[in-house]
Amino acid sequence: MKIAFIESFYGGSHKSFLDGLKKFSSHEIDAFTLPARFWKWRLRTSALYFAEQIAGDLPQYDLLITTDMINLAEFKGITGYRGPIIMFFHENQLTYPRVGDQSADFHFVVANLASALAADLNLFNSRYQFDKFNTELRNFQNHIPEFIPTLSHDQILKKSQVVYMGCDFSPFLNKKLVQNEIPHILWNHRWAFDKQPGVFFKALYTLAEENVPFKLIILGENHQVHPGEFFEARERLREQIIHFGYVETEEDYARYLNLADVVVSTAIQENFGFAVVEAIFSGSLPLLPHRLCYPEVLDEKYHSYFLYDNDDDLVDKLRHLLLNLDRYADFQPDLHLSVARFDWSKRISEFDRIFTEIISS
Repeated sequence: MKIAFIESFYGGSHKSFLDGLKKFSSHEIDAFTLPARFWKWRLRTSALYFAEQIAGDLPQYDLLITTDMINLAEFKGITGYRGPIIMFFHENQLTYPRVGDQSADFHFVVANLASALAADLNLFNSRYQFDKFNTELRNFQNHIPEFIPTLSHDQILKKSQVVYMGCDFSPFLNKKLVQNEIPHILWNHRWAFDKQPGVFFKALYTLAEENVPFKLIILGENHQVHPGEFFEARERLREQIIHFGYVETEEDYARYLNLADVVVSTAIQENFGFAVVEAIFSGSLPLLPHRLCYPEVLDEKYHSYFLYDNDDDLVDKLRHLLLNLDRYADFQPDLHLSVARFDWSKRISEFDRIFTEIISS
């Protein structure tokens, strides 16, 4: 089977997912991509761009896959493409948080809604995202002043399902090489408001003032012109920081993950948690908010140990982890095995089966 995969935001988890799918699928996948920047323009105009670039190539493919950063309805209308299409939702504009009191841009919401209607199958990367999408889609209809498309909700849900992403763990080691005398805390998320770096650093400032010993590894992509919270942390925690900033190579990224002892998330938007899964696989103990996809990704028997309820609970549990790290050493092998279920070697069969079924139907 020949598959065309359009990814207009080729970076981060979008890139990791597409690269893994190409590497492990039994089908032939050709990728058509754009760099991961100017996301609003990607959602507004990538359909027009790709319609110009690849419309003539589409007849040679058995299946088209796109992700949520394109208006699929526009693409279908312009190209006249009528073959089977899968839309994969890494995130969606119905549920994505806003900055401060920023109001929702319904243009982007409608683009995702129209795309979901235009696809033959919609795949969501977690039960959390799918359930929240379901709820917010009903809420969105209440904002439409008249002539409401009441059938669209059920039409979308009937052709939607949850499928967990695969992870390529081959660059990462199965166990820690170094047991640190001073615990190393890891941040390997995007430098973005929805990851709440301010909450993370505030917790560290509190522990530093209490003289709780720790070292700090700051990784992740930065798309901000002036990431003030990170610059402030670089100054205030300069004695604790052993690395600050994005690393270019897989080898360096894997090395720092293996060096870490605890990975912390303070996110208010996370649908799968690629970065956290990679860190747990590499040997870090997680400390995650009891919300979003994290209760789904983390084995339930570990919720009381590694999920926190609020900012104060974050500080308390992080302090306890740092001061009692050796007591949790036995958890690491089982945590590693629990996230190993997301390895592409275990996930690819479901994707390939879905691709075959959508062609057959």
